[in-house]
Amino acid sequence: MNDLSCPICGTELTIAQLFANDDSQRAVAQLAEISIPLGSRVLQYLTLFTPARQRLTIAKQVKLLLQLLPDLERQAITFKGRDWNVPLQAWALGIDQMMAARDAGRLDLPMSGHGYLYAILASMADRVEGSAEAQREQERRNPARQAMPSAPGPVSVVAAFAAAPAPVHTPPPAPVPGTSPLVRRMREEMARKAMSTPKTPGDPS
Repeated sequence: MNDLSCPICGTELTIAQLFANDDSQRAVAQLAEISIPLGSRVLQYLTLFTPARQRLTIAKQVKLLLQLLPDLERQAITFKGRDWNVPLQAWALGIDQMMAARDAGRLDLPMSGHGYLYAILASMADRVEGSAEAQREQERRNPARQAMPSAPGPVSVVAAFAAAPAPVHTPPPAPVPGTSPLVRRMREEMARKAMSTPKTPGDPS
């Protein structure tokens, strides 16, 4: 069987090697099910674990992948004693940050674990949580808008980098009868007509 070469890390392997054991089969199948574009990023991320002047073995790649897959599938991580929602888009953003840090020479390679990536994701989540807290505080200060109760749970992180925080939407107050622009214009028009109409003797002032 012909040898293959990974386009990401350059590791040479065969199809027989790739599916030599259950762990390899399960890891590749699960990664494909999650997201092919994200899968490419994950494979790039795994290159950060490659020792200098060596190649990352298939067994090591599978081991690292199997460590990530449960959290990728549930789209959440546990970091410093609490859970954070991490949608697939947020995973992509976090990995992109790490690859940019590598390119800028800010990473101490090879990586020895996933703690750095998880710290990035948790930091993103913390920013979103701060934005959500500011929104809740604004709702508390506005008696016309009561914050809806929400069940406790992991905090979403995707909005941290994917988009700027949306402004708090406060519904406009209900119009007070007699003060709408249309009513004011009608009153002004009636007043002008009253002033321009000559009074006849005996009319009340």
